[in-house]
Amino acid sequence: MKVMALSVIILLLLSFSGCKKKSDNQQTISIPNGDFEQWDNNNTLLFWKTNSCPSCVPPYETYIVKQVKDAAHGQFAANFVYNNVYSSYAYNKFAILLHPTSLTGYIKSTLAIGDTAIIHIDLFSGNNIVDNGNFYETSSNSRYRKINIPISQTTTHVDSALIKIVGGKKQNTELTVDNLVFLKNN
Repeated sequence: MKVMALSVIILLLLSFSGCKKKSDNQQTISIPNGDFEQWDNNNTLLFWKTNSCPSCVPPYETYIVKQVKDAAHGQFAANFVYNNVYSSYAYNKFAILLHPTSLTGYIKSTLAIGDTAIIHIDLFSGNNIVDNGNFYETSSNSRYRKINIPISQTTTHVDSALIKIVGGKKQNTELTVDNLVFLKNN
């Protein structure tokens, strides 16, 4: 009986060890506040530099990188709004140890006809940009959809990354972004 039970256990272990998910072939490289969950008490996005000013009171709206509760993952996402004066943007530069293959995340958008919102990635070795990737959003989608932005692979050595998100330039344009993560194919 013990031999039979041991045989079944070994057989199960062997069958499960042979199964691999596609995600096992990729490593994730985290992005500081890439899930857009961290905001201060003034509704300012942490770890990202933005041109948004929630507490400013000029004659036009300056709270243009907004915390929203309609998130693809977690509690919050970042909403990039055009204020009829200038495009909203946020960028985040941080150290990385591995060269990512792509950037994935979730977006939804309301874009005016002919408008474009952009997600741009630069990878650095020292002060030199050695690889990059771009995503151009030109359509409106009321539901979140997953995006995958390929990153060029001209070198293997990188030490930092910069991600820049730029909202559109036309009235009523909005881009909502959530859960950005770098992936590296093994």
